[in-house]
Amino acid sequence: MLRSGKDAAGGRLAEVLSTPLMIALARTMYSEAPGRDPAELLDAGRFPTASSLEDHLLAGFVPTVYRPRVAERAATGDPDRDRRQDRRDRDRRRNWDPDRARHWLGHLAHHLVRLDRDRHDLAWWQIGESLPRSTRVLTVALVSALCVTVSDWAVVLLVAPITPGEALVQGAVVGPVGGLAFGCFYAVMAAFGGGSFAPSQVRLRLRGRTDGIGRRPVRTFTDRFAAVVPGGFVMGIGCACAFALQRALYEGRSLTDPALVEALLINMLVLGLIFSSAAGLVFGLLAALETPLDVGSAATPAGLLSANRATVYRQVLVIVPVLTLAIALGGGLVVRLLAGVLGPLNWKLPEGLVIGAVGGLGGGLSYALCFTAWGQWLIFSRLLLPLTGKLPWSPEDFLDDAYRRGVLRRSGAVYQFRHVRLQHHLGHTYRRRQGNYTPATFPMPPR
Repeated sequence: MLRSGKDAAGGRLAEVLSTPLMIALARTMYSEAPGRDPAELLDAGRFPTASSLEDHLLAGFVPTVYRPRVAERAATGDPDRDRRQDRRDRDRRRNWDPDRARHWLGHLAHHLVRLDRDRHDLAWWQIGESLPRSTRVLTVALVSALCVTVSDWAVVLLVAPITPGEALVQGAVVGPVGGLAFGCFYAVMAAFGGGSFAPSQVRLRLRGRTDGIGRRPVRTFTDRFAAVVPGGFVMGIGCACAFALQRALYEGRSLTDPALVEALLINMLVLGLIFSSAAGLVFGLLAALETPLDVGSAATPAGLLSANRATVYRQVLVIVPVLTLAIALGGGLVVRLLAGVLGPLNWKLPEGLVIGAVGGLGGGLSYALCFTAWGQWLIFSRLLLPLTGKLPWSPEDFLDDAYRRGVLRRSGAVYQFRHVRLQHHLGHTYRRRQGNYTPATFPMPPR
């Protein structure tokens, strides 16, 4: 005997509501949202299969939980207290646009699939990897160039006995070369390791309980030294070119002057060795003395972000003066070693300190913004992704709010979508809307 259409629809609905996820989605859509009639779930014309019912519940969940809400709260009679409470209520739950929220969540879900189809942990320090690698490399180069340029202008204009015009020309040459050096270094790291940096709450263990300098710190120092040296050499070449251009412009000399060309070649070698050895030594020692934080032990993503930001601040306070002194004092040593081979070389300590201050400040800022977890969160997730419309301007508030609404859950320092089915549905919808969906590359998971 054939079942009636109503019985068949009821059977499909019972099949769909046999899982906790679908029960929760149905409750959210029809019990917590006014004006929705759950009887529509029995409409066989709209939902001929169990899959269509599941898709309906998955598609309606995010718009439902992000529907605009007006806080209902009785006044206390104290205007100041009511005003403060209103502000706390607005901060606790913002009225995000449902379509934009679904777009942002879809981008995050798609990002997890791109990293690894089985990836569920949404780590704030890896969100920047959702940008194309070429975009990230260009951004690192531009940010580093700006850091070096501004540092050169600030140091030279304050302490160097040259005209503002000379200082501007010098910074305009040194900055882009510094950006090129840091950009190339980041490109290599992105090609072999993804380009993201896990947060580490660094403790410089100079006194107290230590395990000594074992194999691991020595290997870490060697690896970091070898990685940083090429970038430091390029930075030294940039400084040599800036000095040559400065002399040509303000001494009325031709760039093809044999004496100027000879001085340029010698300065490229000497400054390259000075910057590369100093940067390798400082950043190598910093890496060897780091004690990375166990990410799994962090209580919340916001707590880990705050801790890493404080760590980066402390690192900059150490890197800037130490790198300055390493360049200034190391420069004197390099010059003395090469003087017998290259002829008379001039490296006065005051001038060395100026050059070192430019390298220390520019290098420290570039490192903080481009090669730390917090810095990449700042330039990629707080600036670039919102500029391209892939995240809101307050991504940390959005993620925390999504957790409060039940779209995400927290697992220590990372977020996760409340269910893998919801994650894949949002990512699938996002790819279709973006027009970059290919079933062979991003197949939907089995139900």
